[in-house]
Amino acid sequence: MRLQPLWLLLICAGAVLAGYLATVLMVAAGYSSPVLPMSSAITLAAIGLIILVLGILVWADQRRLQRADDTARREHTTPVRPTRRLHPLQAVRVVAAGQACAYAGTIIAGWHGGVLLDLGPAAGMTAPNATSSLVMVIGGLIWVIIGFVVETLCRIPPEDGTPLDEDEETDGLEEGHAAF
Repeated sequence: MRLQPLWLLLICAGAVLAGYLATVLMVAAGYSSPVLPMSSAITLAAIGLIILVLGILVWADQRRLQRADDTARREHTTPVRPTRRLHPLQAVRVVAAGQACAYAGTIIAGWHGGVLLDLGPAAGMTAPNATSSLVMVIGGLIWVIIGFVVETLCRIPPEDGTPLDEDEETDGLEEGHAAF
């Protein structure tokens, strides 16, 4: 199943509401606002980079196989497919990790966006928790982008060389999805 932007927006809206309410209640009770520390940005960047690199590896492996098929077609010979470097299940796992990255990024960005709604006007953007929240919102949005990019990188072209039709489904799986 492909990432659905509408679902991501609904999840984000729920996370914004939850983050806002949690901040209001915690600050009213005398606690600090519930934000991830600034050091979490390093973890967000590292995990996002790893998932993006894995998506690029799947893309490169698929393109190598496709080039071999294209060369055989041009030379009118029997296609001799080189062996895969990645098992197809590894590619599916990379897509799942990319989608999980998008969903987690949506929740992180939404939660910290809700915190910013409460802290921003009162404390200003120079407050440590407001700055940390802004960094987490940006990191979460980057994760969402990485999720969409990895999902796109891991798509396979149709077998007959026709362009992909986004609405066409075969055998219960979407055509052009990552299960190659």
